[in-house]
Amino acid sequence: MTNTDSESTSDSALNQARTRVHRGYHEVFEDLQQRIRQGDWLPGARLPSIVQLAKEFQVGTGSIREALRSLQSIGLIKIEHGSGVYITGARPSTELSSHFQNVGEGQLIALAETRCILEPELAALAAERGTEDELIEIETLAQQMEEEAKSGNDFAELDVLFHRKISYAARNPILYQTIEGVSDLFLESRRKILMDLGAMQRSVRYHSLIAEALRSRNAAQARLLMQAHMNSMLNDVLAVERREKLNKTQDGTV
Repeated sequence: MTNTDSESTSDSALNQARTRVHRGYHEVFEDLQQRIRQGDWLPGARLPSIVQLAKEFQVGTGSIREALRSLQSIGLIKIEHGSGVYITGARPSTELSSHFQNVGEGQLIALAETRCILEPELAALAAERGTEDELIEIETLAQQMEEEAKSGNDFAELDVLFHRKISYAARNPILYQTIEGVSDLFLESRRKILMDLGAMQRSVRYHSLIAEALRSRNAAQARLLMQAHMNSMLNDVLAVERREKLNKTQDGTV
């Protein structure tokens, strides 16, 4: 085997290992978030240890630590070094999402318009302020979505996490909580849109390009690409709304 072949094999193994870690982290994050939100642990309760959680989820402790850091960043837990991990009383995204559930017809369009305004600037800020580890993680999520799309799998949750990570890397807590607060609606919107193959392919392509711009620290390019992505997403939402209205009319429910 040549040195080039050896290096290629090593790089491939490293990428596969990184993907496994991030997949494990994503699954742990989503599972724990759901359990916390549905009240499996009351505010003030201490979570099981990292070692216990790693055993339960059958992942490495690194994946558990990543998941816990993300849960702390959205205000669901508090990590007290030397003491443990505790459930907080704050559930910002749930409360805010509940408020927006009352917006009524057109809420997904309103959400898409809001994201068109906010997310391009968040992408530009993330390119300037995000850590290398955060930008690598965002790039890995883009790669995972591409893999899921090739297999015909739903990647809506990865999509939401991708945008969450960008908003967190922007280091603006008010904008971050705004995006996090409507993540439930965002997930609903993405699942509807990604039922369309064309929308899925466009989304995957935009995510890849945005991640590349972020890694290269090109704030202007990240902003332009995110704006194009958001405009495309808004068009997709409008198309979904038109189809649903037409279906209701044909069914005689409108």
